[in-house]
Amino acid sequence: MFNKSTSFQYEKTLKACGKGQKSAIQNLYKHDAPQMLALAFRILGNLSYAEQAVQRAFVTIWKNAHTYNEEVGPAKGWIYSILRYHIGALYKQNYDSIQAALQSRDSVLVETLSHLQAEINTEHAAHTGFHAFLEELPLEPQSCLINMYFSSGEQATTATLLNMPLGRFKENILLGLRHLSKKLNNFPYHADNEKIGEYVLGGLTGEEERHVLQLFNQDSTAASIALIWEDHFTHYLDQLPEQPLHPRLWSSIKHNLQNTEEASGILDIIHEHETPGLSGLLARVRETGKIVSNNLRLWKITSLILAICLLLIVSIFPSSSNMAKMIAVLSSPSQNSQAAWIVNVNQDGAARFKPLVQQNIDENLAMEVWVQPEIPSNDYRSLGTLKSTRAFTIEPENLGKVNPGQLFQISLEPIGGSTSGKPTGSVLYQGRLIDLSN
Repeated sequence: MFNKSTSFQYEKTLKACGKGQKSAIQNLYKHDAPQMLALAFRILGNLSYAEQAVQRAFVTIWKNAHTYNEEVGPAKGWIYSILRYHIGALYKQNYDSIQAALQSRDSVLVETLSHLQAEINTEHAAHTGFHAFLEELPLEPQSCLINMYFSSGEQATTATLLNMPLGRFKENILLGLRHLSKKLNNFPYHADNEKIGEYVLGGLTGEEERHVLQLFNQDSTAASIALIWEDHFTHYLDQLPEQPLHPRLWSSIKHNLQNTEEASGILDIIHEHETPGLSGLLARVRETGKIVSNNLRLWKITSLILAICLLLIVSIFPSSSNMAKMIAVLSSPSQNSQAAWIVNVNQDGAARFKPLVQQNIDENLAMEVWVQPEIPSNDYRSLGTLKSTRAFTIEPENLGKVNPGQLFQISLEPIGGSTSGKPTGSVLYQGRLIDLSN
């Protein structure tokens, strides 16, 4: 089991990565890759998928470390939220094969984690902090929290594995989160603190997830709290057996880093005897828009996708001198809400729209983009129509002045757009601007 030192300086390491210091990403790999691989393997149940998740996470971290700011939350939470995001993407992409493999493994999940829990309670009896506070809880809430963190299913599925009614399972989860949030002293006050923690654990229904996603879209503090929960939950990794690293993993990471301008010529000081030719075995990191799920039920590990979108700008906006000034996440207003478009308003006042899903449009219809000129207001201004789901930019002179809180919408209209000056068809996606400069 892991016994990692807590003295590793994640903030300093991220800042060094952001400055292009190649030794920093290597130090992070040596320190955390075994834990990261163990977590990915536990959830995905497939070593190849787990290695892909870790590889994608390290490439994303390296390319976006310059966007990290200590004010958005703990650096370790930032790092592991990226990992869990990529685990979630791979989980969705390979859902059928992963579920088939998990059928036999999850039948022994409860027994295995009960043994690990007992070992932790023995080994960390003298510890303070997270483990000590966890041990103050009755064993049943402890078991619910631990099993939910490592589960790849919904709360109802995990409750069934524990032979527990769903209502009682949820009560245990909330009891545990409430206790931990009171004991751990780095949470800012928020009325939905426990619900955010429950979201980070995963397994919520579509309606429950929608509530938290709306919080992220409206309240930067909520997203910061999610990173704090993520940071605390990494203590659960102590309960996993170490997963040995194969040289091919670093070889694949290095290969992908070398394909970025920032990482050209990265040093090879981690594995001195790598096997040639293995660096291309794992898939390159794909566009975020290609890995957003169309079914939230499949997403166990989407814990921080909007936190990443809103505050960390991870894998969505490429490096640019025009840093985001404001951002909006447009999602479906329906119950099965999902992030669908990212709107990035830069310092020059231009708005960059980037799709996260592909939308099939009938040949007689078009998508029309709208913005509310004033707040509050029922007036709308059309920004144009589009036939295909593609990235596009609206220049400042066409966008006009925008402020935090303004609503963007994309509606389905006849070819040529609405003739009434406001959305007349179904509103497909909507979201409000959030100021990133504060």
